[in-house]
Amino acid sequence: MRGVWSQRRADGPLGQLANIFREWARRFDSVTELLIWLNVAVFILQLVGRLFHYPVIENLFALSTMQVRRGFIWQPFTYMFLHDPGNIFHILINMFVLWFFGREVEYFIGARPFTRLYLFGGLAGAALWLVFNFHSPGFVLGASAAALACVIAFATLFPDREITLLVFFILPVTLKAKYMALIAIAFDIVPLLSGADGSVAHLAHLGGMLVGYLYIKQLGYGTTPRWLLALQRAGAALTPRRKPRWRNLSPDEYMHEVVDPILDKIAREGMQSLTRSEQQILESARELIEKKGR
Repeated sequence: MRGVWSQRRADGPLGQLANIFREWARRFDSVTELLIWLNVAVFILQLVGRLFHYPVIENLFALSTMQVRRGFIWQPFTYMFLHDPGNIFHILINMFVLWFFGREVEYFIGARPFTRLYLFGGLAGAALWLVFNFHSPGFVLGASAAALACVIAFATLFPDREITLLVFFILPVTLKAKYMALIAIAFDIVPLLSGADGSVAHLAHLGGMLVGYLYIKQLGYGTTPRWLLALQRAGAALTPRRKPRWRNLSPDEYMHEVVDPILDKIAREGMQSLTRSEQQILESARELIEKKGR
């Protein structure tokens, strides 16, 4: 991950914040590892606050509809790094899911796309929950939406990969990733339809899972549904065209900065791991080499 995060610098306030994050991220072996440590560090702070009967972390950073209406607009982002300090299994399960599925997804799609997947999953979960609970006094905290985005992303990338789960931590059950994803979705849809278990943010989970599927398809892996292709074309038509950054590169720089990372990816994971855009880049590189050889 160190090489991935050290390639670009950005300007402006948000760019400076991203630069600080990159410098910090370079100290870890993966984004997955960094996210787990962040969650654990925040959980320790929550435990300290609970020890002194002063839950300042939850009051400021958990997702509360009342607080968002008062202007605490950062909560849809921060809530995904908090967990219930009175339930150790809350963070343990989320971090295990993130570690088990996140590492594979990050290795396959790369550090930057994985970071976006995690954050977009959490934000989508917050947005969907807020839409249906904006006038309720409830609150949400936990990385479940972001972690489930990783689960669905994994199942979308590797639908036929067999996964062995321990039911009740005792009974081993092996099933394909695509069926595991369907079971995970059912676990949130059924309680919503029955009106049971209001303490679990099922809507947030579903928002994260939706992003897990859509984001992987947006990257170009597998067969993209026609309706999503239509949305992509509509978005491209409305977006001003910008010259790709590599247009200003010399042929040698283009091969080194754009093509070589794709070739490294093929060596690690095979041709099937390439997105459509990466396949197009290889095709353009092949044409460039042919022109130089004439």
